[in-house]
Amino acid sequence: MKFIVKPRNRYIEVIAQGKEGVVIFPTYVPGSYVIRELERNVVEIEGFRITKNKFYVKENFKYLVYASSRDQREAISTNDYLFINPPAVFPFQNIYEKYCVKIETNWKVATTLQEENGYYCADNYHEFADSPIEASPELKVLQVDEGHYVSTIDDVDLAMLGKIVSEADKVIQPKDKYIFHFRRSDRNFGGIEHKKSTGIVVSWDKKDLSILFAHEYFHRLNVKKLVPKDLNHNYETEVYTDLLWFAEGFTDYMAHLICLRAGLNTPEEIFRRILQSLHNLTFPGAKRVSLSEASKTAWIKYYKQDENFLNASISYYDGGLALGFYVDLRLAERGNRIDELFKTLPERYTFRDVEKTLERLGFHELELANKPAYQIVEAIGRIIDLQFVDKGKKYYGLSLDNQRVKFVEENSPADLAGLMPEDQIVGVDGISKPLEVKDYVKLHVIREGRLKQIELRAGENPGHSLKGKIEGEHARKILSRDVVEAVYNSVII
Repeated sequence: MKFIVKPRNRYIEVIAQGKEGVVIFPTYVPGSYVIRELERNVVEIEGFRITKNKFYVKENFKYLVYASSRDQREAISTNDYLFINPPAVFPFQNIYEKYCVKIETNWKVATTLQEENGYYCADNYHEFADSPIEASPELKVLQVDEGHYVSTIDDVDLAMLGKIVSEADKVIQPKDKYIFHFRRSDRNFGGIEHKKSTGIVVSWDKKDLSILFAHEYFHRLNVKKLVPKDLNHNYETEVYTDLLWFAEGFTDYMAHLICLRAGLNTPEEIFRRILQSLHNLTFPGAKRVSLSEASKTAWIKYYKQDENFLNASISYYDGGLALGFYVDLRLAERGNRIDELFKTLPERYTFRDVEKTLERLGFHELELANKPAYQIVEAIGRIIDLQFVDKGKKYYGLSLDNQRVKFVEENSPADLAGLMPEDQIVGVDGISKPLEVKDYVKLHVIREGRLKQIELRAGENPGHSLKGKIEGEHARKILSRDVVEAVYNSVII
């Protein structure tokens, strides 16, 4: 299929050429495990609708797409900027035919698609969908080093990126050109991986970008080259794998190591981030759900988190990072490192492939991925000094944002007293003041417009805030120091 794109403010006009028959607009973006209903943005099309995302069209047809998403997983078109993640704009017919697009503008264009006679092309829809397009009269394409570039309308630390790719490439060993698409916005959207590029959008106040860039870049290997065998995208319905903890969590752990080795983060900063992930595995969800289960429910839980998420599930990012840390600790005891796993794993792998590869390296506990995730925290605590500094102290079991209840821990004093997420605390013992933990308080809260009185008695904290100490050979091999200490304090009171 061929497409000619005419960008305008908030819309993208497309002239398409294919075969008379059915075209299919993707409902989701690979790498983001949520049905986005991307076809919702088609506002006009020459053809008739068959289902929500399928249309019958003639050989040549036009359509109009609304494009105002700041999220780099979708598309945005303004008077001076264009970003297209192809599944958000372009339909497909035969996935394995050639796809080409022409951008009708005199702006500078950056993409990893191959230029052919004014068009940007890919041999099939999978490659086409995996190749973002960015254009602007203000676009800068900056060279990081030979083979690595940044496409941006903003400023970026090229020295930082140079250190990341230099360190990461010792494991990745890349061959093709790679582009970092980077933009500042009014909120954080994080990043999304592509085979030869990444799209990263962060807020103006976000300063520490090293781990985010390293995470997305390491996906060049882990997810784009090393792929779970059961992860076969169809662009329409959910595809399930129980290995997202490896694809995302182990990638996140490697991102931390890369930034440490590159001198971009201190051992204390890296260790504190590891403690943060462990902290997130101390809630009831981690005593119920395994990393494998969390991977399978990504579509309905992780990407649709509600106020009860920590009671009901876990992040496979946090769980995978924690397991990656534990694997590396154990491998270090045997003179190996986790890097070797990525150098020897089959490109299309199963759980058993990961398990066998790690067994050859000296790790024999991968079944932890199929057990409640809190057991990973316990396993780590048997190797390094891990203390729950708030365990046994008075607590209510809730978190607040400007006196509004945001989270209630299951079976906590707050839960048993009847507090609900979104309750607005307006009185503490008859006074308008911040809530502080003590033996007993009488609260007045507003819930659904009604004023309610709740009596709250403190109980014993099960332990969420962590103090960690890693020393000796573990510290030297993992964090390059004799001793590293860090603390992560929970917001749960």
